[in-house]
Amino acid sequence: MNINQIIKILKKTESFGMQTDSLLNTLAFTAEKVEYSTGDLIIKSGEKDVKCVVILEGKAYVQKKMSPIELKAGSVIGLLSLINGSSPKNTLIAGTKGLALSISKELFEKLSHEFPDFNKNLKSKLISDLNNKVISLKATMDQ
Repeated sequence: MNINQIIKILKKTESFGMQTDSLLNTLAFTAEKVEYSTGDLIIKSGEKDVKCVVILEGKAYVQKKMSPIELKAGSVIGLLSLINGSSPKNTLIAGTKGLALSISKELFEKLSHEFPDFNKNLKSKLISDLNNKVISLKATMDQ
């Protein structure tokens, strides 16, 4: 997969779609590309390395107690871990052969320093998401 294809996928994500072309180009070029096969551990619960993963090709599953959550191309997991430095709570297992973009804590901090709007845009997105969840929960409780 070439850099332009990776940028196209990043632009379609809610997490990175609002970022500048310059940042997306740097991210697509610099972040580690990880090939995986069915059953591979992409993220291990509680692992020390804090990272964010963007699924570029294939499928992966977040292992939850009740039922797994399927992730497809364009899915992003672990972004909050990068922001608050926490270890991943759930395991991410490859469901098919595929490719992922792995964003390390070091790369995230470097991008935040070089592109000040990056962090600001992400925080605005997270605040918006949290507000929408609160509204949704409130509406559910009022029923």
